[in-house]
Amino acid sequence: MHPHSSSTSSSEPDGTTVRRRAWRTLTWALLWLVLLDIGASVAFSFSKDVKDVNPGKLQLFFDYGRSMEARVRRMTRADPSATAPITLAGWYSPLKATDRPAAPGATPVTVYGMSHAMRLAEALHNESPNYAVRSVGAPGATTNWSLGAYRRDAAGRKSKVVVLAIMSSTLPEITSMTPMTWNVSFPLAYTQDRYLIGGDGKLRVITPPYESFTDFVATLDDPRKWAAAVAMYERYDPFYDSLMFRATWLDHSTLVRLARRAWINRRDRETAGDVLTARGFNADSEAVRVANAIIAQFAAMARHNGQVPVIYVVNNYGYGDQLHRALADTLERDHIPYLSSESVVDPNDPSNYLPDTHFTDANDQKLAQALDQVIAANLPAAAR
Repeated sequence: MHPHSSSTSSSEPDGTTVRRRAWRTLTWALLWLVLLDIGASVAFSFSKDVKDVNPGKLQLFFDYGRSMEARVRRMTRADPSATAPITLAGWYSPLKATDRPAAPGATPVTVYGMSHAMRLAEALHNESPNYAVRSVGAPGATTNWSLGAYRRDAAGRKSKVVVLAIMSSTLPEITSMTPMTWNVSFPLAYTQDRYLIGGDGKLRVITPPYESFTDFVATLDDPRKWAAAVAMYERYDPFYDSLMFRATWLDHSTLVRLARRAWINRRDRETAGDVLTARGFNADSEAVRVANAIIAQFAAMARHNGQVPVIYVVNNYGYGDQLHRALADTLERDHIPYLSSESVVDPNDPSNYLPDTHFTDANDQKLAQALDQVIAANLPAAAR
């Protein structure tokens, strides 16, 4: 028998050849990824018209992962007539209000909050001629924005009734200073008060670095001022994430934007799950504690101003009545009038909501009727 040969056949590749082939394959793969990245960026490029913030589903899909700073810079112009309308919304200064016509002697009511609250204000106006309904709102407004708006609203002091809205789907963001740190769907630039609970249990307010569109543009165009504003968000806003917020050359990569979007979505789900879900709420979370402190302070301020406070609790689909439960102790302890939507609209029935998450028109009208009853039950006869 012939012994087995220990030599390697010349027909088999040696280690150097294998490594060379691996590097060649990797190089080609990277080259194709770069070409695909560039191709997708060109094919699904965002509109150059700064006022066109909704160019198409694919463009939006591939753009959602772009940093918030890059998106805001792209659509902001110093001239209000040339900037994207979305950049003008929600500012504290000047505070914009919608006044509706009313019969002489109608009871003045002001509603503060997000679009759900603005729809309720309109429904209340349509429902009852007994009220002169005024509304002050911002897209996606969290309740810390609304309390800040109430604090600044000198014209609102004339109202006999003031309504503050709070919503389950944005409860975690009640500790933010601007939607730019969390609302990746819409690049909203406005700012809002940040409330902290002090050692004595009372709220302490941190005002934002700028409160008007004019000051925002001036800050954005000044590297020193912008760096100071970003540092303030990093310190006080728990939603601030430099990877999501700051503009870098990576914003030009479609693949990076997709990966960043996935990261943001995961972060937001985890954050929301730590605060409020359909199964329950975390009473020890900062968001729940701040929410309770805000509604208590709003009620105290309104009563000090001779007004009737009402809390409008918006229970979004998929959250059940957990927000109402999270606030119930404070509402009952301080005897604060309130309307919680689940008492009128089943939060577990998707047919009660529009595709954009608002209540249907019919349900808004039912909620307005319920709000009318709450106001009537708490408004002194002399004030009607």
